Amino acid sequence: MSPFLLLATGNLVLGGLVFLLGLVILRENPRQTLNRVVAFMLFFGGLGSFVTALGFVSTQGPGTAARGGVVAENFAYIWEFFFPTLLLFSSIFPQERGPRRRFRSFTLVVYAPHVFHFLLLLGISLLGSRVSLQSLHVPEATRPLVNVAGLPFHLFLAIHRSLFSLVNLGYGVLSAVFLIRSYREAHLPRLKRQLRVIGAGLIACLALYSLATSIPVLLDLAIPVWARSLLTIAALTVGSGSIAYAMVRYKFLDTKLLARRGILYAVASAVLIGFYLTVVTRLSQLVSSVSGVETRVLEPVFLILALILFQPVISRVEERLELMLLRDRGDYRNVLRRMGRELLTAIDLNEMLAQSIGTLSEALLLRSAYAVAFTREGPVLQVGAGKVPDRDAVAQLAGLLSRVPLDQDSVRLDEDFAPLPPEDRDLLVREFHAALVFPLHSKGETVGGLLLGLKATDTGYNAEDVNLLSTLAGQMSVSVQNGLLLRERVAVARMEEELNLARRIQSTFLPSEFPVMPRFEVYGMNTPSREVGGDFFDLVPLKDGTFYLAIADVSGKGVPAALLTSMLQASLRIQAETTESVASIVTNINTLVARSTTTEQFATFFLCRVDQESLRMEFSNAGHNYPLVCRKDGERVFLEKGGIVLGLMTAARFEEARLDLRPGDRVVFYTDGVNEAMNRAGEDFGEERLWDLVAGLPSDLSAREMTNRVVEELYRFLDGEEPQDDVTVMILRVLEGSPAERAREATQVGADMA
Repeated sequence: MSPFLLLATGNLVLGGLVFLLGLVILRENPRQTLNRVVAFMLFFGGLGSFVTALGFVSTQGPGTAARGGVVAENFAYIWEFFFPTLLLFSSIFPQERGPRRRFRSFTLVVYAPHVFHFLLLLGISLLGSRVSLQSLHVPEATRPLVNVAGLPFHLFLAIHRSLFSLVNLGYGVLSAVFLIRSYREAHLPRLKRQLRVIGAGLIACLALYSLATSIPVLLDLAIPVWARSLLTIAALTVGSGSIAYAMVRYKFLDTKLLARRGILYAVASAVLIGFYLTVVTRLSQLVSSVSGVETRVLEPVFLILALILFQPVISRVEERLELMLLRDRGDYRNVLRRMGRELLTAIDLNEMLAQSIGTLSEALLLRSAYAVAFTREGPVLQVGAGKVPDRDAVAQLAGLLSRVPLDQDSVRLDEDFAPLPPEDRDLLVREFHAALVFPLHSKGETVGGLLLGLKATDTGYNAEDVNLLSTLAGQMSVSVQNGLLLRERVAVARMEEELNLARRIQSTFLPSEFPVMPRFEVYGMNTPSREVGGDFFDLVPLKDGTFYLAIADVSGKGVPAALLTSMLQASLRIQAETTESVASIVTNINTLVARSTTTEQFATFFLCRVDQESLRMEFSNAGHNYPLVCRKDGERVFLEKGGIVLGLMTAARFEEARLDLRPGDRVVFYTDGVNEAMNRAGEDFGEERLWDLVAGLPSDLSAREMTNRVVEELYRFLDGEEPQDDVTVMILRVLEGSPAERAREATQVGADMA
């Protein structure tokens, strides 16, 4: 095989591979402008390789080869459309640049010079092959004049060809500038890698093409045919190879896995076939010349040996190609693997959403991407790409996505039959720039959603994209549901811990021992419910022989209620020795609570001061349940006077009242956990039942025994039901007998206890 024929074969094979690559790209998404432009760019480049091959054939002799030379000459100018197509590509990838956006006729303007150039040279070529001086029967004497008259035309043709080579070179330089600028402006890592590979390959291809064609014409240089062929082969290999590599390695043009694998196997097969043709064929010829056996006999043997020897090589190539595919973070198998790992390992809902939407945004090169989960507290939104949307728009997502039918996996917002009203679609497009929406359904409920915008390359979502996203949306639905359940469990555990802390805080406020007094007995009991309600009671003895009794019920639950209770106790104890009036103490406490807490926090409060000598009680009731005074003769007195609950108004004023206690009186203080306790039948324990119970107790029972009887009767009434609020009861008993007798009894009791 001659070197020229070998070069021609190489050009034909390479041109065929480039055409095949263009067909794969065009077939992937023929409606996509970027796919069409890249495909035609490869078609024109491949045509240049075919023209070069035909040029080699034309140098081998007359006849068919000569006709090939004519065809090569006539169509040699078509491949130059590669340059305007390259410029068009650089102006739309990864997105349309200024000239393309501003001028609708930009494409026509780009191609116009080359269309004129092609038609002009094709017409001259065809006309020149048919018209000559002999065919025109020009006399010999006038032929010099005709030749002189044709000089301007030939000069124009030479200048046109030289200048047009300069036009091609200018197109190439402008394309390189566009690609470099796009690379600098790109932010997504995979997009930058695509631009780096394709830009470097196309710039190198442009330089090699220019060395083979444009620069020699421009400078009127004569280069060997074999050198031009090698430069052309190198240019096509680098240019188309960079596009193929970007498609396989970095998923350029969102090429499907099957097509990417086919490209790799086609390249591998071409390499092996080329090796067979160049090495095995020559070896077969050598053996035939030595042994004298005809080549036809040896070729099947060498073919079988090649198949046997190539099998391990093919297996190894397949392994390497598979590893090459798996290295791409944008490969769908890698995306599935990474997403599966993230969904399984991420515990926190926010972290899981952030990782998932970040992975999708990077894999698909999205301009905007959002993941949302709907919790009881409101939507939880994570942004993978794009701007943070308006809060009101985020708040509407739960109702909007819940209107999507449960059997609808995805919603394309560019489709007229999308199952969403126009106002919902407008909101998603306006605030989230969404093009594709995936509601996340779990157990018949919408627990979240994926809102994905356009790709950075302006390419649409293909079927493989939608299938991948549908699979991931199904996995995310389960993970979001698990995350919501875990979030609720953590909230419950945190609340329980908070309540336990509040109970411990509250238990330190409540007196566990009560002083022994000559004329009074006091005992109080608090039974916490499953939630801390902030019930509080206290006894504060003073140096002058009087003492304060207080009972309160703080609004709310948990630590805030317990802290407010501590504020009440601290304020009471600070003022007890220095403030004369009960009403003044209550007023001061109200001002403190109103200024130190929110409007949602308040407390009912009852405070009284009892004089052990005169048996006089001064009291003020700030919205608390009326304490009851049960006298020995059966009379009932309610301690009502005071004012509103604490904490509502800083300027509130509280009244004070007095009551003379009598020996044998029993004063019952309680919170609403007693009177509002409800049994299985839905019946309240009620005040009347409480009053009747206290009035019917034997008069010789101690304050402690009376309190225990009340609590026991309350639980008997509940019949196994747990109270829904704290149960707090405190009883003040006025002892009978003379002060001296009571003093001796108290002294004796104290000695016994000691």
